[in-house]
Formats: sequence, C-alpha cells, structure tokens
Amino acid sequence: MLKILMTTAVMVALAGPSAFALSDIKCNQSNMAKLENDVKAMKDEMKKDYASKELTMAKAALASNDTDKCKTHMSNAMKDNDPM
Repeated sequence: MLKILMTTAVMVALAGPSAFALSDIKCNQSNMAKLENDVKAMKDEMKKDYASKELTMAKAALASNDTDKCKTHMSNAMKDNDPM
C-alpha cells in the first residue's frame, strides 16, 4: 500500500510542473518573435526542425485565435530549446 502511495506521489510531482508551465505561456506576437529567434539560434538540427514545425503550428493557432492550441505548440517548441 505504501509503495502505491509513494509511486502515485512521485508521478503527480513529475506531472505537475508541465501543467503549470503551460498556464504561464502568453500566446502573442511578441513572444512568438522571441521564440522564433530562439529556434533560429538552435544548433541541433533535429531539435531545430522539430521546434520549427511546432512554431509554425503555434503561429497558425495564433492566427485562428486558438490560444490553448497555440500555448501547447509554443510549449512543445520550447522543449529542449537550448541554443548551445
């Protein structure tokens, strides 16, 4: 029983930050431009390609005023977004 409770507590702790981080994202043109610059600065081509595709989908969602979808794609584009 204790093992199940501990496992559940760890899973909740790991899932929590990603849910809260999504609410912090502001889907607007200014943040989109910053993210675009970050993506352009990425060195890893695979990550850059993935982030570029997510950025394109985020821009489409912004254009159609779908903020939830925009936030999700912006968040996905920011994952592993280390320009070094």
